[in-house]
Amino acid sequence: MRERYEIRIRGLIGPLLRRVFGDLRVETLPAQSTIRGRMSPAELDHLLLRLQESGVELVFLEGKGS
Repeated sequence: MRERYEIRIRGLIGPLLRRVFGDLRVETLPAQSTIRGRMSPAELDHLLLRLQESGVELVFLEGKGS
């Protein structure tokens, strides 16, 4: 089951890292970036692992149900 998620990270997301997000929506703010979209729990785990491997600091994570 795919759930809507909002993930906020500190800093800006460059073009190479944006490719990891596929069809997720990415919004860049002055001090952080927001990633929104529907993902399965496995897809979320994979994305969080990729962010961690890239040295990105997670600020906020929220699941919003289906």
